[in-house]
Amino acid sequence: MKKVLTTWGQLKSWQKVLLALVAGISTGLLVGPHAIYLKPIGSIFINGINMMVTPVVFTAIVSAVMSINDPKRIRRLGLKTLTLYICSMLMAALLGILVALTLGAGENIQLNLNEMSVPSDLQTPAFMDILVNIIPSNPVNAFAHGNILQILVFAVLLGLAINLTGEAAEPVVKFIRSFAGIVMRLTQLVMSFAPIGIFALMAWVSGEFGVVALLPLLKVVISIYLGCILYWILFYSPMLKYGAGLSPLQFFKRITNPIMLAFSSASSAVTLPVTLKTAEENLGISPDLGRFLLPLGMSLNMNGLSLFLGIAAVFSANIYHIHLGVTQYITLLFTILLCGMGVGGVPGTGIIALSAVLTSIGIPLGTIPLLAGIDRINDMIQTTTNVTGDLFTATMIAKSENELDLAKFNGEIQSEVVNIKENINNFKEPNNLAILGKVNE
Repeated sequence: MKKVLTTWGQLKSWQKVLLALVAGISTGLLVGPHAIYLKPIGSIFINGINMMVTPVVFTAIVSAVMSINDPKRIRRLGLKTLTLYICSMLMAALLGILVALTLGAGENIQLNLNEMSVPSDLQTPAFMDILVNIIPSNPVNAFAHGNILQILVFAVLLGLAINLTGEAAEPVVKFIRSFAGIVMRLTQLVMSFAPIGIFALMAWVSGEFGVVALLPLLKVVISIYLGCILYWILFYSPMLKYGAGLSPLQFFKRITNPIMLAFSSASSAVTLPVTLKTAEENLGISPDLGRFLLPLGMSLNMNGLSLFLGIAAVFSANIYHIHLGVTQYITLLFTILLCGMGVGGVPGTGIIALSAVLTSIGIPLGTIPLLAGIDRINDMIQTTTNVTGDLFTATMIAKSENELDLAKFNGEIQSEVVNIKENINNFKEPNNLAILGKVNE
């Protein structure tokens, strides 16, 4: 037992998460519905992460904006970021449509849609409502309800106001930076329980749905998973290689931790603390830039969701035997773009966005309960793609702004403390041991 614990302690964090992922799936398939008893453990872990989302987003954005004193630079970053978000989401939606058409998602499925009902609490916010409500009338209420978009706007405005105030705001600057450090340390503490939480979550998911439940909708699930993988290969990889001169393999290798957590939690918000750490320590993105772009991407950059909405729209059209023309596809792409930017980074919002997408092209909403039944399974790969897209965008912009540490990106600098610990026996001099102690602080 002692040997097992010693070996476990020597594993890297992503290896622990991967083992927990596999063990959880195996346990769920083995015990079946009884895995529901593990759900509370996973829920406790998710609650712990959700507890950190609001303070992490707020302190990260305010700190980042405070550090960018040049208004021209903020405008330049905003334009680059928004352009990349729009292009990547449109490409994802288009690929999703093409994959669904190629695989024939929704064809030859006999369903009694009259027996299905759309959830009564399903409400689709209008675009103007999203635009108006993005400014918080009460910041305290935004924090209490976890409205990420409103918190983002308030944090940006507060950061700008601090910059404009100058030296008089120095006490506030020190407080926010100190508080940000405390928040990140608390986040690290919560994340130390990730393997346990992920094991419980995956056991519950696999035990709840199993393999048999997927068979009638297997083509939809395959379309979404295949589409996301193709998107990584056909969009992220060429853009990194030819657009930024970076190695795609090195990029994916360096983001293993957030990918694993995103897949198991199905929440970009839950993954944000790990995403921020990975961007700075593994990819070499400057802290100020990463803390500005990644919380923003969590709410606005929804590549995985865009791909899902494209597939779900084609699936629903095929179920109802509705032929979509060029006009409908153009409307579909535009609606996906708007909805994708307005739903935030929490699980289950794709179903809400889907109702707006289907309505925009005249498709009944009867397939929504059907897709909601497999939403958790689909949401896992969608979230993984969303998080990958956030890191991809931050990497591309960091490279264009000369704020990417290539030594860290290429793995020449091992940023994980565990890698330093593995070589501790090579440090014989007291001074070296003192340096190691500072690294671990």
